[in-house]
Amino acid sequence: MPSYLDYPSEKDLEKNRLLVIIEGASARTVFNLTTGAYLVGLLKFMGASDKVCGYILALPVLAAVIQFLSPIVLENIPFRKNIILLGAAIHRLLLSSILVIIFIPVRSEVKLWLTAIIYFVSHLAVSFITPAVSNMYVSFVPQSIRGKYFGLRESLLLLFATIVTFIVGKVMDNHTAAGNEAMGYIIVYIVIFIFALINNATFIMMKEVPLGHTSKPIKISEVFLLPLKDKVFTKYFIMLIIYHFGIQIANAFFGVYLKSDLNLNYTVITALSLVHALFYIYSARLWGRFADANGWAKTTMITVGILGICHLIWFFAFKGSPLTIFILIAAYILSGTAWGGINVALFNLQFDFTPDHKRIVYIGFSAAISSFIGWIAAMLGADLVGFFEHKDIIISSISINIKQVLFMVSSILLIICSLFIGTFMKQKKSKGGESDV
Repeated sequence: MPSYLDYPSEKDLEKNRLLVIIEGASARTVFNLTTGAYLVGLLKFMGASDKVCGYILALPVLAAVIQFLSPIVLENIPFRKNIILLGAAIHRLLLSSILVIIFIPVRSEVKLWLTAIIYFVSHLAVSFITPAVSNMYVSFVPQSIRGKYFGLRESLLLLFATIVTFIVGKVMDNHTAAGNEAMGYIIVYIVIFIFALINNATFIMMKEVPLGHTSKPIKISEVFLLPLKDKVFTKYFIMLIIYHFGIQIANAFFGVYLKSDLNLNYTVITALSLVHALFYIYSARLWGRFADANGWAKTTMITVGILGICHLIWFFAFKGSPLTIFILIAAYILSGTAWGGINVALFNLQFDFTPDHKRIVYIGFSAAISSFIGWIAAMLGADLVGFFEHKDIIISSISINIKQVLFMVSSILLIICSLFIGTFMKQKKSKGGESDV
């Protein structure tokens, strides 16, 4: 490593860790208000069907394929913050600009196409920088406190984002009830814009750690061939494929089901999200400590299994049933418990199953391919919803919505993923930096 590179002091690193929490809180708030039920509501306001909602909600998964380019561009650059800042700024500011589309005097189909294009381009920008962001954040946190720190970070950013989302949801419901839904969306997207600016400011204030790099440019062939030669990494890669297919085949339709089929308002939906957040916050720190003692593989195995059970519970949330709200509460409790560990565990698991040298190649490859597989799953789910949109599936005289079937399929795949981790991914990374076989 060249001697002239400017390393941050310990005080700088402490400041960085605080900024990473603020960045995550602002990013999660933008995420909450531009995905799920909020995005479904906006698309429905523009005249979208459930199938179209599924297609648009799946675009971030397709955009993640661009991550295979990240190592080609970034691996030989020791300082990457400015590129990260640019990608984050494009993503957040483009999302906040979707508000303008509502007021353009064009047909509904044109508005939906414009929304899809902006949504896709914004996620291309953020997906490109995601591997670099992961590497940069890990460089701020010593190995000995990663579990505790990232568990605490997840708890704080989710709590903050959920409270803001709840307040905004209440405002949105009040304006909708008053017959002024457009004004509600104006307020929502003003909030998004404010947090986009806060997010950009946090990146500007960070002092990055210069990362190891190679003087030789990464070849495209290396991105696709080098990872597959690593037997330990291959286990992680197969796990990601199963996981992403299981998640994405139903992921777009949880919010759609709440809005279109169960007809819940934003206040109720965000109240359920608050239940999720409380259990997420409580469990995240526990999972962090559990991971420090037992490893990220075991933590991922258990939490993915819990999420599989959660999606199974969604299957029983029948429209019109008096038990549905209680079933949803149980599902959100399990969801919070599971995601409190999954987000931290998956983030750190990639470092257990990738070598230090050219790590961004492995992360970019796995993210790109598994995301493409996830997008195929999402398209399959959307096509099935489109085909059965006005039809119910009858099983033993019980009428079942196609979305419920997708929740069941997702559950089965996630449980298979959990079993795969428990069977093939028991190794922990050794101190030398190479994975134990």
